[in-house]
Amino acid sequence: LGGKKVVVCTDEGLVKFGVAQKVIDSLSDAGIQYSIFDKCEANPSVETVEKVTALAKEADMLIGLGGGSSIDPAKAAAVMVTNGGNIRDYEGCDLFPNAPLPVIAIPTAAGTGAEVTCFAVVTDVEKEWKMAIGGSYNIASLAICDPELTASLPPLFTAATGMDALTHAIEGFISRASDPISDAILAKAIKLIAGSLQRATFKGEFDKDARYDMMMGSTMAGMGFINTILGIAHSMAHPLGAMFGVPHGVGNAICLPVTMEFNLYSNPDKIAEIAGLFGKDTSGMDTIQAAKLAVDTVYELLDSLPIPPLSDWNVTPDDIEKLSEEAMKGGDRSTNPRETTVEDFEKLYQKALTLKK
Repeated sequence: LGGKKVVVCTDEGLVKFGVAQKVIDSLSDAGIQYSIFDKCEANPSVETVEKVTALAKEADMLIGLGGGSSIDPAKAAAVMVTNGGNIRDYEGCDLFPNAPLPVIAIPTAAGTGAEVTCFAVVTDVEKEWKMAIGGSYNIASLAICDPELTASLPPLFTAATGMDALTHAIEGFISRASDPISDAILAKAIKLIAGSLQRATFKGEFDKDARYDMMMGSTMAGMGFINTILGIAHSMAHPLGAMFGVPHGVGNAICLPVTMEFNLYSNPDKIAEIAGLFGKDTSGMDTIQAAKLAVDTVYELLDSLPIPPLSDWNVTPDDIEKLSEEAMKGGDRSTNPRETTVEDFEKLYQKALTLKK
């Protein structure tokens, strides 16, 4: 890719545990100059993008090493270096005129699919809002998806990032913008994740096949949903992250079965298919029965995983009105199978708050 001076965008944990050193050694061996930004947070902020941009002013490439929390600010900074202004100027699609710097994405979790999507999600802390910076060129030049980098990921992070990937796959699959090509990719992603998430969570250091299937499923989910957009689980998860710091995967994990149940009668055929992708026997069931089985199966999966409840982030019933107003602003509503109102979101958040471990 012609890079001679690189900024590595990562987090302190990956530096501490030696994962970043693998990248640094590779750069050093190739004679590439590098700088490291290791302060990426769970929900990367406008301020983080500004810091990475300042570091990358003299660079000709960025490397995002980590989850979406490292890859997204690398992609956003790549836009800023060549376009200037403020990252808020580019919220939306194709609003930056100049191609970003090249980005190499190296995911260390099977979750966001950021390594293959054309969006960078950035939190505006001041406005308590998550914004998407999208564009035809805002996609990594190279994605290195190595399942071994996820082998030591703790159970909570494996579960949360894995449920993020599953949410991408399911919401893309039942989206109103789905098509036969995205269906094929996303159905395979659902099947891979459904068959491996629990194994990766509870014995991930030893089950290499589970880690491989999760990484492949996550990347395929990213490739699929970028063509279909998502749904209201994401509309709900984004304000939870922006307002309360709920990790994106945790928010999606809790909202996914709740919103699947809400959407059931709007796309029962597709939701019924999901039961089969989870390996459930639906013979003798009609479409609605199979769809309800799919919803129950996702509830059961969530219950089996170490996903903490929303109360751990101090989300209370008093916050539902504001959360619902913010969820109504989400762009993913447009492709959700069922139309939503503020009152719908209030009921959905209320249900999500009642889910306890």
